[in-house]
Amino acid sequence: MTTDVTGPIAPRLLSFDTREEACASLASEVCETLTDALAARGRATLVVSGGTSPVAFFRHLRRLPLSWERITVLPSDERVVPLDHADRNEAMIRRELLQGPASGASLRGLLPASGSTANLPQLAETLPLSFDAVVLGMGTDGHTASLFPGAPELEAALRSPEPLALLNVPRLGTQRVSLTPAALLATCRIDLLIFGPDKRAVYEAAAAGDDAGEYPVRCVLRQKRVPVRVFWAP
Repeated sequence: MTTDVTGPIAPRLLSFDTREEACASLASEVCETLTDALAARGRATLVVSGGTSPVAFFRHLRRLPLSWERITVLPSDERVVPLDHADRNEAMIRRELLQGPASGASLRGLLPASGSTANLPQLAETLPLSFDAVVLGMGTDGHTASLFPGAPELEAALRSPEPLALLNVPRLGTQRVSLTPAALLATCRIDLLIFGPDKRAVYEAAAAGDDAGEYPVRCVLRQKRVPVRVFWAP
């Protein structure tokens, strides 16, 4: 493993030989953070992303010795679809993370089972005010959570003091609910899990600039409130 520091805000880039090694290391570090939170307060809260990249990380984390019944898990974002839809992040988290010992954890969704956004402000009021760890992914367009470049509501979401934002993603023809930067940065640590040379190049470009409208992941990389570690493998 090699360690690099990129950019003036200095997120730590941790490079691994294999994706499995990256996921195992991330799981071990998140486990340590959650253990410390449980010891300090008796409860812990973890935010995780959807997609395919975190699946191996989930499988490592779910086997680690944690008091899962005292841990709450939230998705970083959600597709506006019913609970039983194949694209729902909440369903993927249940399938891949909340298994075995980890099945005792509580999963706090960002939407009701129906996928309705009608009561989004009221739902936002029930979310935790802060988190112990946030694990995010990043797309090759520089999006993180559901903060997509080109979304008409992106600029408002980036500036919003509210924890949730509803965004339309025209190029995907979808609607998403996402934790905002105001919510994502209310944590002790942020980890970004990315794979492949294309995402490495996007990360390096994002870490070198300031316009979050161009690369929304900059809202995480270009800030001074929370330590950020980037776990990368080819």
